[in-house]
Amino acid sequence: MAAAQTRDAGSPPAAERVGTDSLFASHMVLQRDRPIRIWGRALPGEAVRLSLGKAQARAITRPDGTWTVTLPARPAGGPYRLDVSAPSFRDRYREILIGDVWLCAGQSNMEFRRSKAVDLPAHFAPDAGLRMLDIARREAPTPSPHLMTLAGWKTSTPDSAARFSAICHHFGERLRAQLGVPIGLVGASWGGTRIAAFVDAVTLKTRGLDGTAHDPVSRQNDGRVFNAMIAPLAPSGLKGVLWYQGESDTHRPEGYAPRLAALAASWRQAFAQPLPMIVVQLPPFNPSPRTPPGHWAEIREAQRRFVSDDGSAGLVVQIDQESANDLHPAKKAVVAERAAERALSVAYGHGSSRSGAEPPRIVRIGRRLLLNYEIPDRLVAPNPEAVRGFEICTDTCAAIQARLTGPRRIELTISDSTVPRCLRYAWADVPQQNLQTERSGPPGPFAISLREDTTVADPGVAPTTDHRKIEVRAAVSKCNLFHSGMCGSEVTASDTRPSARGPIAAMLVC
Repeated sequence: MAAAQTRDAGSPPAAERVGTDSLFASHMVLQRDRPIRIWGRALPGEAVRLSLGKAQARAITRPDGTWTVTLPARPAGGPYRLDVSAPSFRDRYREILIGDVWLCAGQSNMEFRRSKAVDLPAHFAPDAGLRMLDIARREAPTPSPHLMTLAGWKTSTPDSAARFSAICHHFGERLRAQLGVPIGLVGASWGGTRIAAFVDAVTLKTRGLDGTAHDPVSRQNDGRVFNAMIAPLAPSGLKGVLWYQGESDTHRPEGYAPRLAALAASWRQAFAQPLPMIVVQLPPFNPSPRTPPGHWAEIREAQRRFVSDDGSAGLVVQIDQESANDLHPAKKAVVAERAAERALSVAYGHGSSRSGAEPPRIVRIGRRLLLNYEIPDRLVAPNPEAVRGFEICTDTCAAIQARLTGPRRIELTISDSTVPRCLRYAWADVPQQNLQTERSGPPGPFAISLREDTTVADPGVAPTTDHRKIEVRAAVSKCNLFHSGMCGSEVTASDTRPSARGPIAAMLVC
């Protein structure tokens, strides 16, 4: 098992320290097209003067010793020099760029260093337009005004990138190649940390999700990591968030979906932005005997449901990782590349508008279920007549014959006597599936419960009156996926067609 990076910090800065906040340093990237906020401390009543390139501004220090200056938004560009001065201090920073800033956060798989990734080269050309900042691992009982960083901002070189997050750095490389603007990457990860620690405690309490750790000084408590590693960064602007976490929450997967929604809400409120959230779904892993079987599959479904419901999020699927026995898969390039592709779609409007979380539309015609994937890429399988990974559940779940019958269509055949309650795909801690797309990786796992919906003709089949379309719809009812291994209760209705052989159920997204 690969070791995770350790990034502990020393003592926090003294409250009386004067000057700009430690976020600001030479080689940093400021978010383009948004007002630029710069802040710090000085003696109460002091005048603070600031210049960024030719722009100038002035502020008076508040009685509590804090000051803030806001400059007008700027397009991508630079380099600039930032000068900030008051009678008590003078700070000068060089090589400041204006571009897009992405926050990369989570636990050990996000921390995982580039130098340990087996599919990323150790030697590559330095890039002065790609900058990195690591936030020190700290926790606090209340939101801190001080951001602790590790050695400030760095430009991308083989040496500096070796100690930075593999996924985050390669994600930034891909964005740079596609966008051609400066990219700033901020790493804020802590291995083994549960999601509640990254969420503002007030948000958790308001949503009835508080109470996560029994030790009052544990970093796992609600909001402890948010207070020290996220809240101090919040006055600045971001382009979006890349989130890779969930392994430490597999002990109680039923609470993950609402906590992930709470995390997105609390971060968007803190940054006062509708931040795009790119969520990396958990890879295959066999947790036995530490975690009951199926909990990793349930976390993946919780991640999919969040993205599907959110409207400004994207899902990165990696169920094709060969990582059943390694909690830290060493192949990070493919994850970063898929994350960049999703970010380009969700945050920049490039390519497909799909989030990656949508299950297929489903049509039942007699004994056949036709699954229509609305994706830009073609589906492929080693043997189109033997597609693996699909299950039909009645009282129990069992694999079902599946065939690839079109560029984006799967056909399943069920017995005459089967009254299915649920359809699942790749639903296991270590899924055994063989379906891929030509360029974008595998379709994601899903679990769909069955209820009656409507009767219309399937556009992919010759129109007759003998077709019943089963439309996938979200948020009609909540499926009870957890601990039961099933997709929840069913509502069936009789099929009145002359050729009907029994009840028919419609498909509902869990």
